[in-house]
Amino acid sequence: MTTVATLGAAYSANKGAASMMQSLIDNLPGKVGGDVTIVAVSTHPGADRQAYADAGLDVRVVSQKPAEMALVQVPLAFLAGFLRLVRLPYRWLLRTPALKAIHDADLVADLSGISFVDGRRFIVIVYNALVVWVPTLLGTPVVKCSQAMGPFKTPVNKILAKITLPRLARISPRGAVTEGFLRGLKLKNLTPAGDMAFTMKVPADIRTKVKKMLAEKGEGPYLTVSPSQVVDTYCKGKDIPYPQIMATFIDEVGVATGHKVVMIAHSAQPDKGVNHMNDLPLCHEIAGLVQKKENLIFLDGDLLPTELRAVISESEVLVASRFHAMISALTEHVPPLVIGWSHKYGEILDPFGIAEAAITYDELTTAGNIVERTQQVLADRATYVKRIEDNLPAAQASSMVNFDVLAEELTKSQSRSRRKR
Repeated sequence: MTTVATLGAAYSANKGAASMMQSLIDNLPGKVGGDVTIVAVSTHPGADRQAYADAGLDVRVVSQKPAEMALVQVPLAFLAGFLRLVRLPYRWLLRTPALKAIHDADLVADLSGISFVDGRRFIVIVYNALVVWVPTLLGTPVVKCSQAMGPFKTPVNKILAKITLPRLARISPRGAVTEGFLRGLKLKNLTPAGDMAFTMKVPADIRTKVKKMLAEKGEGPYLTVSPSQVVDTYCKGKDIPYPQIMATFIDEVGVATGHKVVMIAHSAQPDKGVNHMNDLPLCHEIAGLVQKKENLIFLDGDLLPTELRAVISESEVLVASRFHAMISALTEHVPPLVIGWSHKYGEILDPFGIAEAAITYDELTTAGNIVERTQQVLADRATYVKRIEDNLPAAQASSMVNFDVLAEELTKSQSRSRRKR
């Protein structure tokens, strides 16, 4: 039996991470030619167990909340790593389910969407390093699946990246910009790959259910909006009133285009307050500011990643600040208009020939500007769709490289284990 432990991908909360996890579940067994046991090492264990159960997925969840990782698991992993180095017994230190699961796995797949990026908080960059140090110290190979990284100009980020990244079995940069940043670190363990979510499968019954749900709430054509609490936080730093701009946009775009606006929370924690993993409070704020309520269908809930993709597939255009909402749009041949915060958006859109579909949050000046951009995308929709259709096969083939890499590293890991026995 092949066992893979995953890091960085909760199935609850951020549905971008859940999309990558779903893709892993969908595609890895076929690549390795047999059953794969997935153990999710989770920062949200309770919510994740419920989310996997709701989705009918057989995934074991073990807890690695940040505090317990920093205070318990990292010290034990360092001590175990030292004992391994001097060839002394160390398994008695595997005192938590997460440490035991990571140690016993054939491979650890890090599904973080983005890591080691300048400008993020100091504690986040330290966490990016510690989370992969644990399996490395325990002797379990780590593959960083497709994700954005860099730049590496700030001292802490550069030092931790240089110490950490060469020790990983393989790293898959997601896009040319990230690859350039990583090549600058002189890394030898790089295999570029597309975002894993490009190959997530959506069951037919989910599509049927979503189509019926939308029809019951109002007739199309639909335009979907995916706001982001992360972008709102960045906007606050520049005194940009993101919620009001998005609310005014919803009011004006419905009148200007005749489309019904569907608002989704692509990262949702219904029982939690405002945080970077929860767009629901922001969506509630935007919905409260909307004047023309008849223009808006607000899907107020925690939808599965497959359900969110099915909603987006029913849209003429997606206006998104969440990265993986954009990935779903591309996968479903829906033109996106993206309001983002890092290079990770542009490096995906550029190979599709639609880099002009992305703006940065500091260009978010007025709702009218976004309405005009949306009308432009609608007017050129056929051109956008053609470019997406032409380039999607390459993006999906690149996405499948993740599973080639995982299968190759699993073979190496299992071969080493057999030799040890």
